This record gives sequence, C-alpha cells and structure tokens, in this order.
Amino acid sequence: MQNISPDNTILLAKTRHIEELERLSVSIQFVESIGWMVHQLQAERGASCLYLASAGSRFAKERSAIIEQNQISESAFKEALQRYLHHNTSADAKQLTLVSWILLGLEQLLPFRHQVTLLKIPFSDCIQSYTRLIGSLISLIFEITDNTVNSKISSYLVALYNLVQGKEFAGQERALGSHLFGSGYMQLEHQHKLLELIAQQDRHFELFNQFGTDALREAWRTTLETEAHHTQRAYRSKLTAAKDQQALQRADSDAWFEACSTRLTEIWHIQCQLVAAMHDTLNSLSEQARRDLENTRLHLGELKARQTPTSNVDSTFFNLAIPLESAFTFLAHDELTPYPMESIIALLQQQSQQLAEIENELSETKKSLAERKRIERAKGLLMSKLGLSEMEAYKMLRNTAMEQNRKLIDIAENIITLSAQGQ
Repeated sequence: MQNISPDNTILLAKTRHIEELERLSVSIQFVESIGWMVHQLQAERGASCLYLASAGSRFAKERSAIIEQNQISESAFKEALQRYLHHNTSADAKQLTLVSWILLGLEQLLPFRHQVTLLKIPFSDCIQSYTRLIGSLISLIFEITDNTVNSKISSYLVALYNLVQGKEFAGQERALGSHLFGSGYMQLEHQHKLLELIAQQDRHFELFNQFGTDALREAWRTTLETEAHHTQRAYRSKLTAAKDQQALQRADSDAWFEACSTRLTEIWHIQCQLVAAMHDTLNSLSEQARRDLENTRLHLGELKARQTPTSNVDSTFFNLAIPLESAFTFLAHDELTPYPMESIIALLQQQSQQLAEIENELSETKKSLAERKRIERAKGLLMSKLGLSEMEAYKMLRNTAMEQNRKLIDIAENIITLSAQGQ
C-alpha cells in the first residue's frame, strides 16, 4: 500500500475524476436508451390510438411491427439499466423506486397490448396508460440529470430532458388532435387540454434552447421552417379556433397525424444530434483528464527529483503569500498573487481553480432543476388539496403567475409555504 502523501492524494483526486467520467459515460448510454424507449413508445401510442379510433380496421399491421421492434428495445433498455446500476452504486432510493415502477409497467405491457388488440381499452385510457409509462421514463432522465456533477454534461442533460419532455407533449397533442378530427366535432374540454399541451411544449422547448449549444439552437430554428411544421401549425389553428361542438373534417385526421409524426421525427433527429454531441464532449473531457493525470504524475516526479534536504519555506504550506484559501473555499485563482508556480502548492491551486469553475458553471443548471422540482411539488399540493388533474394544476399555477405578473417559481414557493403553515 502506498504511503499517504500530498503527491499520492492529488493523483488520487485526478484518478477519481477519470472514474467519475467513466461512470458518467455509462449514465449517458443509459439515458440514450431511455430516450429511444420513449420515442418507440410514442410511436406505439400513436398507432394504437389510430387502431382504436378505426375500431381495429386500420393500422393493425403497422402497430404489430412497432410492438415487435419495441420488444427488442425493451431488452436493450434492461441491459443498459443493468450496466447503469452496476457502475452507479450510489443510485439513490428515489431513482430505484422509479426504476421499479418502470419495470412493472414494462412487465404489464404484454397483457395491456392484448387488451388494445381486442378493442377492450377505451381510447382515452389507452392514451393515459402509455403516457404514464412514458412520463415515468422521462422522470428517470430528470433524476439522473439532477445527480450529475459535471457542468458541461449537466447542461446537455438539462437540454435533453426538456427536449424529450417537450416532444412528449407534442406526442400527446398528436393523439388528442387525431381523436378530435376523427370524432368529427370539437369538444371544449379537449380543446382546453390541447391549449395546455401547447403551452407546456413552448415552455420546455424554450428551456432546451436556453441550455443547448449554438449548433442545437440552429438545428431547432431549421425545423421551424419545414413544411411539416407549417402544416401542423395550420391544422393546430383549426383546432384551437373551433367553437364547442363545431364540426371538424374527419378527412383532416390523416393529414394531421402525418404532419405531427414528421414533426416528431424532426425533433428526434435533434435529440440524436444532442446525444452525439454529449458523447463527443465526454470523450474529450476523458482524454483531457487522462492527459492531466499523466502530466501531473510527470511534474510531481520532476519536483521530487529537484528536492533538496533543506526545506524552502517559500514553496510550502506556511508561505502566507500563497492564497491557500482557494483550496477549500473554491475561490477563483488570483493571477496577480506572486508565488512559486513550480511547486505542489501550484498544482493544488490549479486543481482548486478547476473545481471552482465547475461549481460556477453547474450552478445555473442546478437552479433550473431545483425550480422544476419546486414547481412539481406545488402542482402535487394543488392536485391533492383541490382534486385537480396535473394539467389543471399547472394551468392554475401559470394563470396565477400571469395575472400577478410574477414568475412561476415564485407562485410555486408561495403555495409550498402556505401548505407548510397549514393554510
């Protein structure tokens, strides 16, 4: 066993950083698998809804093909999950409980699919059932993102979470619009839900653009100019402008579904681009970390070779001119402070500066995640106390924020505070 020394522990710190990046690589692979499962289940939900809407006369073959592909995807997901749990032994109880719910949902997919095939599941129940499973998978992406400590990867994951969540609301919009066009008339209740789905999409896509890279924002802007986007918006306008019980053209159902599906595919391509960029960034960080470890090891060897029996106080812990505070308070390195750079103190200062930069970069993403959790908490309180649905609770939060000209998070904090006070 090596002796405990400053040299060994600084090398251990850098080694642990490399190990952290390796675990993060497995996490990203798992998140990628989750994203694929979400995409495939969205496709299955769409085909199943059209199958039910046509009383089983249409989309039977297409649905069967998607289900067959999804059964393969489920196996790949479980393999990725096993790797993730093996390498991330610190996965907390909340993540593991959520994983248990997801595995239970996957186990019960087979009998659920059979009931859909037999036309024994109502249309609305079909949508809600798939949405529950998809929502659980997206929540798992959020939990993994919330536990990521690397600032660059965390930003990517926040962008990914919001893109996937926005895409899910777009998928729900596709299903709801198909139901409305297929029914042949507008139902005010469904129109209100449609408007909420649109508002939710806008919110999450805005956050995606906030945390995404310039390349991802440019890819997003490009999708806003596609024919599918303009077609989908035109049909959306028909739905949002219609009066209660107004007649709708059933023939528009297929065109709406096709435009929405193409739009979802365009978003999926951006998702793939984001995941690829995240892998590239992580590979670059890993290579950089390994070079840093090797350079540090060589530099420590050179310092040790130059050591003399007489200790030089100017390069030791007790040189008061060296701003040692940054080693444990994570202050930025002061370039103007003179001290001998060729010392282990310099290496420790450099390490502390790197940690300070990571801490600063991570704060914005963590703030976004914390706000999301508080908003979800406030929604849950409203749902419990007032008997509201999730969409109704969010609508109440958003409308209150608009009426009072305040931020959504501020309204959420007020609700949580009042609840804690028993009001």
